[in-house]
Parts: sequence; structure tokens; C-alpha cells
Amino acid sequence: MLYEIIRESKLAEPKVSAIVPVYNVINYIDETIESLLNQTLKDIEIILVDDGSSDGSFEKIVDYGDRFDNICVAKEPNAGPGMARNNGLSIAKGKYISFVDSDDILPERALEIMYEAAEKEQVGVVTGISVSFNSNRSWFIGGHYNKGVFKSGRKTLIQNPEMLYTLGPCNKLYLREVVQDIRFPDSIKVAEDHPFVIEAYLKAKSIYTVDEIIYNYRAREDEGDISLSQIVTSNPYVSFKDIIASIKLSDALLKEYVTNPVALQKIRVDYHDRIIATDIWPAYKGILLNGDAETQIKMFDAFRTLVDSMDFHLFNNLGVFQRLLTFETINRYTFIKEKARPSYLRALRLAYEKLDPGSLNKLLSSDYPKEVRAGEKAAKRNSVKPIYNRLVARKLKSTISTGFEKVVVKNWKKLVGVSRNFYARRIAFPFYKLGKKERKIIFLTNKHDVLADSFKAVYDEIILQKPDYKVVGYLKQPQRTILELLKMYKDIATAEYIFLDDYYRQIYGLTLRKDSEVIQLWHAAGAFKKFGFSSIGYADSNTESFERDAHKNYSKVVVSSSEIVPFYAEAFDVDEKNVLPLGVPRTDRFFNEEYKAYIKSVFEGKYPALKNKKVITYAPTFRGGPGERQQFVMNLNIRRLAEKLGDEYVLVLKMHPSVVRGVGIPFDLQEFAFNMSNEDINDVLINTDILITDYSSVVFDFSIMEKPVLFYAYDLEGYLGERNFYYNYEEFVPGPIVRTNEELIGTIQANDFDLEKVRVFKERFFDDLDGNSAKRIVKELIK
Repeated sequence: MLYEIIRESKLAEPKVSAIVPVYNVINYIDETIESLLNQTLKDIEIILVDDGSSDGSFEKIVDYGDRFDNICVAKEPNAGPGMARNNGLSIAKGKYISFVDSDDILPERALEIMYEAAEKEQVGVVTGISVSFNSNRSWFIGGHYNKGVFKSGRKTLIQNPEMLYTLGPCNKLYLREVVQDIRFPDSIKVAEDHPFVIEAYLKAKSIYTVDEIIYNYRAREDEGDISLSQIVTSNPYVSFKDIIASIKLSDALLKEYVTNPVALQKIRVDYHDRIIATDIWPAYKGILLNGDAETQIKMFDAFRTLVDSMDFHLFNNLGVFQRLLTFETINRYTFIKEKARPSYLRALRLAYEKLDPGSLNKLLSSDYPKEVRAGEKAAKRNSVKPIYNRLVARKLKSTISTGFEKVVVKNWKKLVGVSRNFYARRIAFPFYKLGKKERKIIFLTNKHDVLADSFKAVYDEIILQKPDYKVVGYLKQPQRTILELLKMYKDIATAEYIFLDDYYRQIYGLTLRKDSEVIQLWHAAGAFKKFGFSSIGYADSNTESFERDAHKNYSKVVVSSSEIVPFYAEAFDVDEKNVLPLGVPRTDRFFNEEYKAYIKSVFEGKYPALKNKKVITYAPTFRGGPGERQQFVMNLNIRRLAEKLGDEYVLVLKMHPSVVRGVGIPFDLQEFAFNMSNEDINDVLINTDILITDYSSVVFDFSIMEKPVLFYAYDLEGYLGERNFYYNYEEFVPGPIVRTNEELIGTIQANDFDLEKVRVFKERFFDDLDGNSAKRIVKELIK
């Protein structure tokens, strides 16, 4: 794009070039320029690029150029702020670049603060705290504040994806070497800054955030005089179209710069989630509520194209997009023009085709499960009638159903003393069992509300290896309606394959069809504490009849090694030939070097105190029965560990999922100890240098990485009476056993660990150390 320099800056080597695109801002430009002239940092070059103003703004900036030697004035035909910034970059001579919008104001020390931070930290981008203001007040920007964007310190985009919530170019200082070859796209005017800032983040590698207010965004109050950032509400389709184009450009940049495939997958999810939630969502609502038919058709067709462009994993990690396409639109369905409804149905069908069972379960756990089911039926039948039915039913406060379910729904409440579970299990299930077996795979768990751990790994392999199977998941949910229970038991009764990862009470006592394969992917690796039939007679055990009801349907059990086949055969009372040492799918990630590198980087960004320290993780198991185990008594003296080990180590606490209370970290020790009980256990282990455990099977997973492990067994005798073990504990564990805090500290200080013992332990309890357990299970078991 051609531009003309009207006045040149006389600064030979400015520290900072501040680039200001100017377009019809006669009411604001004085304040903006004065805020730059009043900066405490000297040697600032101010580049004012007029974008075809017609209100006197151009004449105003020429006057400033005549009066101040450090001001450069350029002019271009109207092409938008992106092109004006590009032309400013071509002119800039400063070591650093700053962008300032022509109605905003910089605090007087803003450039000095950022310049000093850039020089000291030697980073490519510096940013800080921004506020919005109008004539009455100022306020923190909600998206920045809520996402932790203001948190000071050194960052990278991969380690700190919250930086995606500050994609405006103006509250930052850029090293010119980083951005001199980057340009704003000239084809769009809304969200045109996103690709530029994302590429700057990625090229800079390191970003530094200062704990100071360095930018004031003006919120214009005159409805006839709005800024580009306010176009999203005034002209939603223009905004929507440009945002979609910006997504394509930014996504291509992520693919170009992020070489670790695991990191790429995650940052793409973070980016799309942010753009859909904060940019597309407002534009979408504007079009839906106020748009004409042709505009709505264009929007829904664009949605379908966007969904189609997303790989399976990306789409299933975008909960906000799934909600938008399903119940958020169904709740506003009457606003869709008649002509646009087929376009919405096409987008909806593709969305449901891509939904995995975990994503569907999340939607069903929302406040609108019936709307989600109506959308599912509409997609399956290629008809909007189920959506109409749901809206009518909601209006009339009645339920519409058909066939066998209609009879049950109509009559089940009338029968006294018998629960809906009884109907589903005792009446519906035997009826459904008479039906034909279907080419269907079901995942059943009460542990997670999404596909996780081994289920996730196996599911991903099924999609790759067996795409012709229908896959259904019944995951953790607070409560199911009678219709949902009926659907679940119908699927269980007719499935070809059923996967479990633990006890699953919903099938206790049922006799499943003999030609269905019921495969237990037990959640723990190895064989440590006795469980199932093996634990009968100990304090923390179930009755024999309970275990019989729980496990009687298993046709296959998957374990990690041949050595433990007899133990699992005994625990579940199955023939040893049906216990298969195919591996534990959730441990496959320990063999993925790219995944481990990514997780280490993420934890370093999330927990900066871990950097340059060794990590000790304390991961004990629970004690007692269901009532007792929720409250864990901490016998580890955190303060004593901090005193003796704090110079070299940090401590991570990772409690068993059953423990919900009793773990606290004193305020003055929060730079030494971190409660990561909500983090994925395998991700914690990847970041662990020394593991402290007791009787937990986590030792099997950790042994794969051949790192030191220490056993804090202060209550061994009591625990033996409670559960007992398959092996002699003191001979079996691959690390020192300690009973007191002082012994524990002394062992760590002396580095008294035998890693050869850990290696032998690993090879004993894992037949295949290749990271292909999920692939093997699907290949061997789903014929």
C-alpha cells in the first residue's frame, strides 16, 4: 500500500517508535498525542499515520509535526488501522515498537516502565496492566483480570495461554527485530490484530508482564462515534466475517511456529476457545436475534465450514462452541428465520457427528439436557421436528415420547413403592436384551464426567482403527431421567463391546447378553493392595455376594504384565486365560517424549517456583472405609521439610481422589509446598524428581521413568490389617521404607536410592514398554 511521508522525525536512533493510526478522531487526538509527548522516557519517535481522515484530523497531526521534531506524519488512502500500522512499521527507526490507538491515553511512565523491563529481561515483548475508561470512571478489563493476564513475570505463549486474552497490539512494547517482518492482514478490519500479536508472541519466545498500569483504553460513549472494537455490537455480521477470517490466519501461524504436536494441539484449543467465547459469541447473538435470513444462512454455513475444518480432538475440547451450536441456539430457535433453519440443521448434524461421549455427557450435565437430546434427535433424523417438539413440550410443561418409553413415562409414577431404576433394570433391560446385538461400543464409568485416563486413550484408537463402530459413553452424572436410564440400559443390552475401568454399580446383579464382550480396564497398574474377591475377610472389604454381583459379567480383564494375571483372575473370579497382559493405556503418555516436554513446560509456567528446583511429590493412598477416607490426617511435617530441604527442593501434595478434606498448606510455606490434587496424576509424576508414597499403585506408573521413590509407611501394621498386599511389602517395594519425618528427610539428603531396583521393578510389572497399550487393546480385543 502506498503512503506519503508528510513530515519526518529528526530523531536518528529513537529508543521507541510509537505508531498511531489516525482516522476521524478530531475529538480525541490531542489527548493521545499529549500523553505521548509527556512520556518520561526520552528519545521517543511518534509516527502518526493518517488513514484518509475527513474531519480535520489530518490537518491537526500535520500541525503537531510542524511543532515537534520527534513527530513523523504520514498519509495513506483509507485502508483501515492494520494498513496504517504496517506503514508505520516501514517508517519506524526505534529499537522498540509501540502501537497506540488514536483515542487512547498512555500513563506518563508507561513507555519507560516497559522499556526498562525489556532491556533488563531481554525479551521480545513486554506487556502490562490495561484499564478502560470513559468520562465518568475507569475499570479493569474483565477478560484480562479473570484470566490472570495481569500476573507479572516472564512468560511464553505455550506456558501461559492466558496471554491469548490480550491480543490487542496496543498495550505492549515489541523489540523491532521481532516484528519488523510481521504485518497486519489488509483484508479484514476486525480482529486483524490477532494474527500479528500471536506471531509476535511466538517469534519473541519470551514475554514479560510488568505489574503497572501502562495503557488506558477509551470506551466511546457517543453511539454515532464508535471505535472499531465496538463494531461487534453495531454491525455483527461484518465482525463475524472478519473474525472467521482472522481465525484461519492465526491457526495457520500456530501450526507454523509450534513444532511440538502436543503443545500445538493444546494451544489451538486455548486459542479457539478464547476467540469463540469472547469474539464470535457476541457477534453470533447479534446475528441470531437481529439478522435477516440471508445473513443467518451465511453465519450457519460458516459455522459448518469451521466445524468441518476442525480435527476431532480440537472440536471435542471446545465446550463453549458445542454449547453455542446446541442448546444455546435451540433455546433461541424461534429467532432463526424459516429459510435459515436448514443451514442450522446441517451445522448441527456435523457437530453431533463429531461429539465424543465425554463432550456429549458434559452437554447433558448442563441446565438444558432435554434441549441437547432434542438436538441429537434432530441431527440423527435430519429433521427439525424434535426441536419443535421440545419447544412445545417446554411451553406446555409436558413430555413427548414414543413407543415403549412413552408407556413407561406415562405410567411409572403411578405405581407405588417401585423406583424408576427398577423399571429400567427389571422391566426395560430384559425387554431390550431380546433385540439384535448392534455394532456398538460402550464406555461405562462413575469416575469421570469426561473420557479420561485409559478410556480416552482407547477411545482415540477406536476412532482411528474402528471408525465403523458407533461409540457411546455413560459417564459420571449426578442423576439421569427415566428416558436417559432407558436409553442407557438399551445400549448396555445391545452393545457388542462394553468397557469398564472400575466397579460400575448400575450393572450390579444384571446378567448381560452372552455374546457381548465386557472388558475391564482396571484403573490401577500392577498388583499392590488386595481388592475384589482377594480382599474378602479384611477390614476394608465387601461381601462375597457383592463382589459376585459386581464382576460376574467380565469376559476379559486387561492388566500390565503376565506376573499379575493370577491376582486379577482371583480378584475378579475369572479364568486366567481371559486376563490379558496388554498394558495400561493411560501410561502410554510416559513414553511420549513430546508430551512430557510439553507438560514440563506448562507446569513451569503455571508454577514458576518449580523452576530450577527439584520436585518431591507426596502421593499417599486413602485410609479406612468410604466415610473415613475423605478426611486425611497429614503425617508429613511440611514445615520441617521446608527447613531442611527448601533450598534445593519444592514439595507437591497429590491426594487420592477419595480425599476431599484435611490437606492445607500454611501461608508462609506456599512458595515451598503446592497442593496439586486437582492436577492429573500422570502429569504431576512427569514433573516429579522424587516420589514419596505409601501403599499406592502410583508406584507402578512412576517406575516407568526410573526415578527415585521412597515409602513413608508410618502405619504399616494397621494398614496390613485393613487391606493386606499380594506381596511381602518390605521385600516388594523398590525404594527405602521410612517411618518418621526425620528418616524421610535423611534419606533424601543422603540420596539413598537404588535406581537399578526401580528398573527391575518396572520390567517385572510391565510386559510391553512401548507406549502402545491402547493400540494393542483395540487391535486384539475388537475384532
